[in-house]
Amino acid sequence: MHRGKVTTSAVHFLFAAALLTASLACSNCNGGGNQGTGGASGTGGATSTGGATSTGGATLSGGTMGSGGSTGGGTMANPAPGSKLFLGVNFWRIDWMGSDQFFKAGVNFATETNPWRDDLIADLAPFHAIRYMDWNLANVSPNPQANWDTRPKKTDNQNKDPIAYEWQIDLCNRAKTDCWFTYPSEANLDTYATNLAQLCYNQLDPSLRVYVEWSNEVWNSGLGPQHNYAAQQAQSLGLPGSNAWAAYQAYASVRVFEKFEAAFGKGNPRLVKVISGQQAWEGPCVDIMAAVHNAKVNPNGTMPDVIAVAPYFSGNSISAAQAAISGLTVGIQANITKCANADHLPVIGYEGGADLYGSANCGALSISAPMHDAYTSFLDMLNTSGMTGPFMHYTLNGNCWGLKQNTGDTLDKAPKYKGVTDWLAAHP
Repeated sequence: MHRGKVTTSAVHFLFAAALLTASLACSNCNGGGNQGTGGASGTGGATSTGGATSTGGATLSGGTMGSGGSTGGGTMANPAPGSKLFLGVNFWRIDWMGSDQFFKAGVNFATETNPWRDDLIADLAPFHAIRYMDWNLANVSPNPQANWDTRPKKTDNQNKDPIAYEWQIDLCNRAKTDCWFTYPSEANLDTYATNLAQLCYNQLDPSLRVYVEWSNEVWNSGLGPQHNYAAQQAQSLGLPGSNAWAAYQAYASVRVFEKFEAAFGKGNPRLVKVISGQQAWEGPCVDIMAAVHNAKVNPNGTMPDVIAVAPYFSGNSISAAQAAISGLTVGIQANITKCANADHLPVIGYEGGADLYGSANCGALSISAPMHDAYTSFLDMLNTSGMTGPFMHYTLNGNCWGLKQNTGDTLDKAPKYKGVTDWLAAHP
């Protein structure tokens, strides 16, 4: 989901699911430091520690030597997707937050080797993954990130979106978080995918995973251009099925997955292939996976590793938001039992958390003391509903959405962040 600037008044909703199938081995991941902390309720699969065993799906484990050269048996820095409920975060757009929330003052990107604020790295310590949907302008057309030759370079000034992929990878390496990329819908499915996959393989720390997801919330016709683009592409290609956008989401996803498999090696546990659906109901997931199983759409039978959705609890007051939490269980479990289980895939969360944007005082509500308990209740619900990690909270920082309003805020100013870290401490 792409959220508007908090200074504008807009009401939105989105829930999405991304599909993560195989489980990547994590030989010493125990929920400790640099774990992803997150919010959205994901539906599905594997057994989650500290909570109920999910109704389907297997914990991803194992791994083979990738043809790209990386082995699948090494020690991973973060838990395997589907292994338990753990958290990650989305970032808000630089354009809205300001680059000074992320980068040190006065950085010369042509010469700087570490531009990041130290307190940003510290804020990321509880989390296991970063999803760069907004930094890659997934909901924007035309998207300057979609052309490999003219995309922002590492030496360019990074004071507006999109941000150079090289710096996104660099931050993951420094924070020891896995990297989650939303592939630009307007980018070609051949050379661009090859180049991005090779860049990730070459520059991402070998102990870290890359999550790859074609576009963002393609099901959401009211969000961005990707829904209509996918439907038009499906019609041009003559793809089968009654749901055109879902057919093309599957078509594009598996082709991007295959380029990443060529770089990392098929079956490499460092690669997590994500299909996203909708939190509120399982229909999008069912349609996308039907297309994935269609030989014309997916002639090589390439499968995702996970299904992802976005559980948000919303309201114009704290009490209304808290009351909405329990209702998310139905959508999560429907995505698990009616979609993900058929292919033994865990359900994770690509986004989620408190959606207070419809309230005129969402910023004040976001930092009110009761949000602490709202977040511990929310994570309890995700855990017992069968969602597994990573759950990628939207967002790390930001006025209405962030776990903190500003980078480096102390815990007394960040009840959502403290609720998350207290819950994680109680569920190692």
